[in-house]
Amino acid sequence: MLKFKTALKLAPSTRDEEYDRRKRELKDFDAAMRHYRSSMEKSKMSIRRVVEAFAEVCKAFDALSDNVNTPDCTKDCARALSSSVERIDVTLKLDFNTTVDLAVLSAIHELKILYDECGNLEVNRNKLMNTYDAHRHSVAKKESDYKRKSKDLRSSKSYCAEAARRDQLEGDFEAADRKFKDAHDHLIQKCAITSTKTLNAFVNCTLRFMEGTSREFEVLRGSVEQAVQVLHYGMCAD
Repeated sequence: MLKFKTALKLAPSTRDEEYDRRKRELKDFDAAMRHYRSSMEKSKMSIRRVVEAFAEVCKAFDALSDNVNTPDCTKDCARALSSSVERIDVTLKLDFNTTVDLAVLSAIHELKILYDECGNLEVNRNKLMNTYDAHRHSVAKKESDYKRKSKDLRSSKSYCAEAARRDQLEGDFEAADRKFKDAHDHLIQKCAITSTKTLNAFVNCTLRFMEGTSREFEVLRGSVEQAVQVLHYGMCAD
């Protein structure tokens, strides 16, 4: 309920604490969307850097095993590591990036549309509020002047029309105010649903990357452990 309907009928401007709260929330929401986009881009960059680090590790083991006297089992392990990292790069990283782009980042496009709609409705609300406040103040001033001079308002040829215009503007403003607040409510509700769905998508694609990487290294671990045993027994035999 807007306070101007009663106590502030003669006030110079309309005050609405609920609107002030919503205005702050919209400002915070805009900042949250920017942070959301930035953080998701950073998550893709982090995955890319992990894979790049794996690739550097591959180069290191390739260099260490690049010797004619290096046993074949050691070279095979280095090549297997490179193959695993390549699969992680072309399959798992691609899946992560695609999911973030299509299911996580794109989901806020609709929120951005709703946010912009709230902004447009807010501008219209405030424009009507300023018009209403100015006209209301003008009518209130006339009422005060007539009362101070003990004059009958019915003697004013324009008062009835001005009062009717004031009431019309009040109705227009109330409608615009309600429309803005309803749009804001819809934005918040939609944000709750969207953020939950995108969190689920982000968790799943991150989990797929981790599980896929884990499977690659589990298979590789078996080969490496076998190579260690071969080298150990070979050295013992020598």
